[in-house]
Amino acid sequence: MQSFEVKSSYDEMPYFSAAFHDSSVLRLHAIGKFLRLEPTPVRKARVLELGGAFGGNIMPLAVAYPDAEVVGVDISSIQVNTGNAIAKQMGIENFHLIEADIMALSPEQIKELGKFDYIIAHGFYSWVRKNVRDAFLALTKTLLKQNGIAFISYNVYPGWKSFDTLRDYMMFCAKDKNGIKRLDVAKRELNFMGEFLRMNFHTKSNEALKQTQELLLTQLNFVRSILKDSKNDYYILHEFFETTNEAQLFYKFANRLSDFGLGYLVESTLDDVFAPGIGVARFDRHINKTYKSRIDREQMRDFFLNRSFRKSLVMHEDELNEESETNISLDEISLIHIIAKLEKTKDGYSINDEPLSPQFNEIFAKIYDAYPASISIDELGISDDNINAFLALMANPATLLSTQKFSHIKYEKGKTRLKPRVAGYLRYFANTHKPVMLLATQLNSKTHIDTLGARTALLFDGQNSFDDIVKELEKIYEIYKNEPDAKHLNEFNPEIYASEVAKKLENSYFLEKF
Repeated sequence: MQSFEVKSSYDEMPYFSAAFHDSSVLRLHAIGKFLRLEPTPVRKARVLELGGAFGGNIMPLAVAYPDAEVVGVDISSIQVNTGNAIAKQMGIENFHLIEADIMALSPEQIKELGKFDYIIAHGFYSWVRKNVRDAFLALTKTLLKQNGIAFISYNVYPGWKSFDTLRDYMMFCAKDKNGIKRLDVAKRELNFMGEFLRMNFHTKSNEALKQTQELLLTQLNFVRSILKDSKNDYYILHEFFETTNEAQLFYKFANRLSDFGLGYLVESTLDDVFAPGIGVARFDRHINKTYKSRIDREQMRDFFLNRSFRKSLVMHEDELNEESETNISLDEISLIHIIAKLEKTKDGYSINDEPLSPQFNEIFAKIYDAYPASISIDELGISDDNINAFLALMANPATLLSTQKFSHIKYEKGKTRLKPRVAGYLRYFANTHKPVMLLATQLNSKTHIDTLGARTALLFDGQNSFDDIVKELEKIYEIYKNEPDAKHLNEFNPEIYASEVAKKLENSYFLEKF
């Protein structure tokens, strides 16, 4: 029954297909190497995504690595058929989506799928019922190669409990509506509740009640901020109105993995490697003394930090030690290349609005100057300060990780060009005003290029000079300015616009030497 409900839901409002850098296969491979495992190199990997909508999360991988085999399985015929048509339009032959209900896969179909080096399930596990979750774990056990790594994201308690309250409220208010009409009711009633909480917060004298309502108001404002943009309607519909959304307690999730012969490795964010406690020595000592297993200590972190979401890496249980090794040596650190987009501040540098320690400003300056090129600890020079600064960035979720070096390649006629496979990828975005997936790099970092930007990018073919591109852009714009999504371009300067597109291509590693 649920399979039909889920299929109908996603066919009615397909899930916009974005890329998520935490689930990037380059990141999973780098983490595997960092933890002294032997993951399969990305270039020739077999990669499977379950519940991946149109395939936007794995498409960048297929574009970048023609010898990799990239497969997606989704229950929605609309999403699968559209995703495959887009891939064909792009000329990407190593990408394929399969319409299937994992509960109904036959032994023959499972055998035909074969074994995979990496399995990704982003936004799947919490949103299906227990029998489907169990079928998923059994399938992962069967399809994951012995040295393979799986990525599973899911909502967790206690942080999700206040979102549960909002979900129950929204579903109750819209119980007499169907489909997308529920969103209009949800927006109206969330505004109504928000007004009450703000008023009540200032008039109530009960401190405990005020604090509870303050937390609910914080979560409500987060949901309302998402709802302001109608492009996010798909997210709210599937996050809060899906038939199932069951958050997990982490230790129960880990125990369930074990029931299927799987084991928890680390978080994709690496916070349990670089920040394995809660950050206060007295409390960390108590937790480490009282809770002997790593799983239990992680569960305590969730309780104390009120975590609401996890992005966990999973392997075959017999590939893991009883306690996952997290004592990392210089040999492992030297394998990693980081890409960190730093911002200059009055005191030094920040990343993703988070200040970085001024103590390491000299090292951060080198990383700032290198961007968008990657940098390794060997390139920085090995010293205690360098290592600490490098690890500080590795521990930041905004930092991109890879074992592959990425260079900063600028456009130059006759010497560099848009990669041919990327040109195919960009043609889709050049030819549609309402793409169903987000443009992204092979590291799954988002690239914000609109329709006109994609058309402009195709001019960077190695044959045109920059002046040629500007002249051609002037002609393209004369046609484009009458199209629906041209309203955001008020005062159009083709030279400035072409320069901005060139910078985006450089920062996205879309250019190559030839």
